[in-house]
Amino acid sequence: MRSARVPLACGIAMLLVTGCTGDPEPAEPQNGEAEPSPPPTEFRGDLPPGLEGEVLRHLHGEDADVHPVLDDGQGVRISPVAGAFLISSDGEDRHLLHDAATGETLWEGEAGFRGFASDSDGEPVLLMADTDDVPFVLGPDGEQVWAADDADDAYLDGLVVDRPDDWSDEEPGGAFTVSDTDGEELWSYDFEPPEDADVDGENGSEEDDGGDAADEDGDPPLGVPVAAWDDTVLLSDGATSLYAHSLDTDETGEELWSVTGQDEELGLPDTAAGAVPQILGRYTLPEEGEDADDEEDTEDEVGAEETGDGLLVLRWAQPEAPSTLSAHDPATGETVWTLREPGTNPAAEPFASPGATGSLHDEETGTLLLQQASGEASLIAVDLAEGEERWGLEDDDTAISPAFAFGGFVYGDQRGDDNGNPQLVLDAVTMDLVDDELSARVEAVTETGHAILVQDRQRFVVGPPPEDDEADGGDEEPSPDDDPS
Repeated sequence: MRSARVPLACGIAMLLVTGCTGDPEPAEPQNGEAEPSPPPTEFRGDLPPGLEGEVLRHLHGEDADVHPVLDDGQGVRISPVAGAFLISSDGEDRHLLHDAATGETLWEGEAGFRGFASDSDGEPVLLMADTDDVPFVLGPDGEQVWAADDADDAYLDGLVVDRPDDWSDEEPGGAFTVSDTDGEELWSYDFEPPEDADVDGENGSEEDDGGDAADEDGDPPLGVPVAAWDDTVLLSDGATSLYAHSLDTDETGEELWSVTGQDEELGLPDTAAGAVPQILGRYTLPEEGEDADDEEDTEDEVGAEETGDGLLVLRWAQPEAPSTLSAHDPATGETVWTLREPGTNPAAEPFASPGATGSLHDEETGTLLLQQASGEASLIAVDLAEGEERWGLEDDDTAISPAFAFGGFVYGDQRGDDNGNPQLVLDAVTMDLVDDELSARVEAVTETGHAILVQDRQRFVVGPPPEDDEADGGDEEPSPDDDPS
């Protein structure tokens, strides 16, 4: 394993960085004559690696015309959402969804922020709750995707799952209904957990078959919905198995494939074969530089490389021993690769939402960064296409936390640097140090390549300039024949 040139510590977190909040304190007049200097409005120096475009605007000063939330005295958190920035007050539940290219306010309001999720196409959405704690979901364009009508309803990757009354991890059985966000029912079924299923997160026994067999009536095994994509919903039995079922109108409820810790192709040791599989996520592999319409496939190309659907990545943890990763074709369930991690990681909770704390994904290089709870590395970088470890990082006195990955680079926050450089940039594939003397701190980067940079405690937005229709608000002139309603 290749160790870091600048070793990194554990503690990777999603980019919810508390930054500067409004204008700095004005300078004290000297001799009662000098006027305080206005905050700088011109960006100096080159853009950090991976960023292109120009300075679009600044978010400070009297001439900036920015939203009042940016002047919150207790600070703000800024997170990228597709082509927008979510700006959240640290002092209260106030949020602003800010178009990264144009600066337009897409949505604002008082609400509780519950986290990020995705729709059925994998696009990001925001999980919110109103002042009465009623859940609703916003798209990255600020439009409301869904709002709950019932306390038992839960949003899941573009679907709505109506769970039984008083549902819990300990009592997961009952009647389930899966609908779309418009309320149209797609599938309903009753789930009865296997008698030997352990829903407390402990490993099953060697005699446990993972609930992989059909019941006495020949019906396919079922479970609790834990993920969804396209016309597929993934169910967990709370023990060792996942089942993919169709939501297509011609084959509603039909089992498409399943995976369990006892599957021979996974090659798991007995101590991991009874583990609850943790869903790390569904990832799209980067193109290999060929034209999109080039269909020259070799005979040995299998799984996700043929379908283009990407990979579903799972983690199988075991007590006091390294965990194992497995990648599967989401369409067929076929195992594409397995990889033994260097560290021991916590056992997954039954029915947990997809994702792992501190994981980062660089789409350009197909690199997945995974934190290790213990072992010889604090973090590993996985090549998703090959199922191999690119590099690993070891702990040392220097404390650096990777904040986000973008455009083939990993941006890390550096604490305790004597040279006053709070951030550095690493190559996502090789881990080579790219730059540790940035002209500004990168606070957030969107999928569209727009970034908020902090220089001299002031924020600047940089990136590709907006298209003409975006700059004009994206609205065409109304036709006289249009219905004014």
